[in-house]
Amino acid sequence: MSDSAADLSLIEVLRLLERRKLSARELVEDCLRRIELAEPTIRAFVTRTPDLALEAALRADKARAAGKPVGPLAGVPVAVKDVFLTEGVLTTAGSQVLAGYVPVEDAAVWERLAAAGAGMLGKTTTHEFAYGTASTPTANPWDVRRTPGGSSGGSAAALAARMVPIATGTDTGGSLRIPAAACGVSTLRSARGRISRYGVIPLSPSFDVAGPMARRMLDISILMRVLAAHDPRDPATLDGPCPPYPLEPPRDLTGIRIGLPVEMSWQDVDARIAVVCREALDLLVGRGAELVEIENPPNTKEVLEKSTGVFDTINDSEAHQFHDAFVPRSHLYTPQVRERVRKGERISPQRYRKALRLRDQWTRDWRQLMEIHRLDAIAHPTIDAAPPLIDHTRPPKGPRIRLSVPWSIADFPALSVPAGFDARALPVGLSLAALPEREADLLAWGIRIDEDLQLWRHGPPTATAEN
Repeated sequence: MSDSAADLSLIEVLRLLERRKLSARELVEDCLRRIELAEPTIRAFVTRTPDLALEAALRADKARAAGKPVGPLAGVPVAVKDVFLTEGVLTTAGSQVLAGYVPVEDAAVWERLAAAGAGMLGKTTTHEFAYGTASTPTANPWDVRRTPGGSSGGSAAALAARMVPIATGTDTGGSLRIPAAACGVSTLRSARGRISRYGVIPLSPSFDVAGPMARRMLDISILMRVLAAHDPRDPATLDGPCPPYPLEPPRDLTGIRIGLPVEMSWQDVDARIAVVCREALDLLVGRGAELVEIENPPNTKEVLEKSTGVFDTINDSEAHQFHDAFVPRSHLYTPQVRERVRKGERISPQRYRKALRLRDQWTRDWRQLMEIHRLDAIAHPTIDAAPPLIDHTRPPKGPRIRLSVPWSIADFPALSVPAGFDARALPVGLSLAALPEREADLLAWGIRIDEDLQLWRHGPPTATAEN
């Protein structure tokens, strides 16, 4: 990679901006140059808003020059997933159903980022209505023949290609974590209710979470300090103090016990991916942590066998409720998503309520398991195979959700941190999950791995139209 400001992590950028060794305008212009270079191949953006990013940068530079106080993200450009409402800026959720839709208000996440001084660089691609794990037409910067994952694939690809230092996404069954792993970037699916979902086009309210993405895990902690807050417009948001999100990694992990659910999350995983994840976990062991293999989790077998079905039942039912309003425009959906939306019609209220009960059981069982084994976290690969190759003759196909969906069901915060590269030179993501009350600790353990490996310094080959 070059010495461009576009290659820097958020915390590096903020230090330079504060010392006025870099201007926000220079940062945005470097990102725009990277977009011009990579976007013809990567296609991460649905809508570009360079003027908005430059305006925010100029305001920040002017305020800093005058010695006036600025927000914690003043002048920093951000990519916003195209399911967040943005006043005056096209918001389509990746669907012809919403073609031409320009909101008259902002989503809470964008409100908070803008209030912190960030500037919108553009809206990024998503699997249509976030209902899948591919993000057509976006390509993976590490191998443009492959999908970047999804549904927040545009944000992950824009980060990996160094088009932007920070981005937003959403996660229902893995839509933050899966593309983060596929593209070698960092993210956190926080506990549900930590970040307001007001103004986010929903998929399944029982599972939907909005969250940050960045190349460096420490940057996620900075963004959580901006985004986490109670919002009365979203009744599900937590009304209480936010955790003390860490700004440095812990040095000593003595006493920390990390569970490895072998049957659930390590079997049937590509061996090239599994070995990279175990090597990353060894970094925590070297600092005192203990790995605890869990062969047969007690009291979870029934729910484990039905976990994907539980998720699908709730997700499909709630998605159908939202999309029922678009029936007159159902011909505008892609065939793949139209069929997924229709699946909800076949779910009875009794089946839906049973799935909700099984979800509660799953949560109780995992809390009990954490207590029995005295576990602080659960670890496994974020995805079980390399991102699929893109086949334009078939419906979009992304990575499987089987490893990420358990924590959506249990409502445990879960992160994906870059763990290394496999034998194909593709990035590998490691997932860590923990109890909601341990969210700040969870982030600290992810930061520890990330700071030891420093993979954010390694970017993919510059994508150009000639690749």
